[in-house]
Amino acid sequence: MKKSRLLAPFLGAVLFSQGAVHAADDALEQRLQRLERRVGHITELMLEVQALKRTNRELQGQVEEQQHMLERLRKKQRELYLDLDERLGHLQGGAPAAAPAPEERPAEAPAAKPVPGSPTAPPPAARSSSSNPAREQADYDAAYAWLHPSKRRYKDAINGFNAFLAKYPQSDLADNALYWLGESYYVTQDNKSALAAFDRLLKEFPSSDKVPGALLKKGYILDAMGKRKEARDTLQQVLDRYPSSSVASMAKARLKHMKSR
Repeated sequence: MKKSRLLAPFLGAVLFSQGAVHAADDALEQRLQRLERRVGHITELMLEVQALKRTNRELQGQVEEQQHMLERLRKKQRELYLDLDERLGHLQGGAPAAAPAPEERPAEAPAAKPVPGSPTAPPPAARSSSSNPAREQADYDAAYAWLHPSKRRYKDAINGFNAFLAKYPQSDLADNALYWLGESYYVTQDNKSALAAFDRLLKEFPSSDKVPGALLKKGYILDAMGKRKEARDTLQQVLDRYPSSSVASMAKARLKHMKSR
């Protein structure tokens, strides 16, 4: 009996400790399960983040592709406009012709009457103050030739017209050179330089038959720059001052388009 009484507390302690161990094991198991669930949630979140990053990269790629496509379309639109501009020039001003040699040019030949508002191609045999008018015309024609649809080497045209203007600042072809210089910058989307060329033409040659076309392009550029009021005022000048010019209908169409936006 005494041994039983002595063993009873010991057995109770053992049983208690075993229960405590089981309880601790259960608590540890529950903690492990909670940690596993948390790890599982973190893993899911990481997978979602990775999926979002992939989607973002794909969307960014699509945006860049759309931007490149838009730039190509803008360039194509400007090239098409330049081609249309050139065709109008051929229809109203005739195709460019090389100047005859000085000894072949009639001394008192009457100058051809310009067509108001015509963005013409290079005028044939323009009068010049240079000592070699034939060379001057040839240099001008060489710069203009880079704009031909079969070439479309606009940077070469820009270099050519800039060189022509530096060499022949008082040339009768200077207004034409400035106009096509502006066109070359316009096609290459250098709006700032194009605007400077057209402004210079408007300032230095206010009576030139290139003024209507320069005003039209200036309006286009100001619109592209977000200067809507200045663009509208400039385009309206084309309609008010040159209503019968070849570019008046273009100015009217652009104003109508601007109002609808």
